[in-house]
Amino acid sequence: MNIAIVDDEQIERDRLSGIINEYSRLNRLEISLYTFSSAEEFVKAYHPYAYTLIFLDIYMPGMTGIEAARSIMETDRAAMIIFLTSSSDHMPEAFSLHVYDYISKPAGRERIFKVMDDALMRTTKARSESILTFISNRQTIAVRYSEIMMVRTSGRNLEIVDVDGESYVTRLAFSEAESRLSADNRFLTLLRGIMVNMDHIVDIRDGVCHMTNGESVAVNVKNSKALAATWQNYRIGSIRAERKERRNKDNG
Repeated sequence: MNIAIVDDEQIERDRLSGIINEYSRLNRLEISLYTFSSAEEFVKAYHPYAYTLIFLDIYMPGMTGIEAARSIMETDRAAMIIFLTSSSDHMPEAFSLHVYDYISKPAGRERIFKVMDDALMRTTKARSESILTFISNRQTIAVRYSEIMMVRTSGRNLEIVDVDGESYVTRLAFSEAESRLSADNRFLTLLRGIMVNMDHIVDIRDGVCHMTNGESVAVNVKNSKALAATWQNYRIGSIRAERKERRNKDNG
């Protein structure tokens, strides 16, 4: 695990480093710690998937933690950010960014250990998940398949819409994106140039696919019934898999 600690106060960086190192020893886990004294320094050095966890102080001179988080999530929607703060004033703004967690300072041992346990479980599961990488606005973007709502042609470009409503325009060919995503059974091609994540379909009827973000997408009319059946079968399979997973957890 690569973990970043971004805080302008040396005493807080040392405190958190000590707790994480203790967690590492107790769990026999190899952890590499990287500390930064300013948000500017961290953002400048950042690249997608560089860190498993990011502990980010909100109140810092110059660029704030909120501003740094926004910058990071422009290119890495999967970043696991944990805000550190001495005040709850910015909690609504922090949660609007869909950060992983929010911890009051000084961070206690028990609280940090719980975050580390949860993060370890999440990252173990995420390692097996495929990621779509592409260039948008001269930046390399990485989005997990589960976070993609749809891909569709937009003129000569391709638009990729994620589950948080972010839209990315890329020169990636639709055929290339379709080839990558079709290996995952959750993606369905509605017609030439439009592919959607079936986890986010509300209904398919009368030649229209209704998505959870409120969009209505046209489907191939001739294949409308077959597409609806494919989605229904996928939905039933997902429900069965979810029930099985819950039973296994209960029995475990």
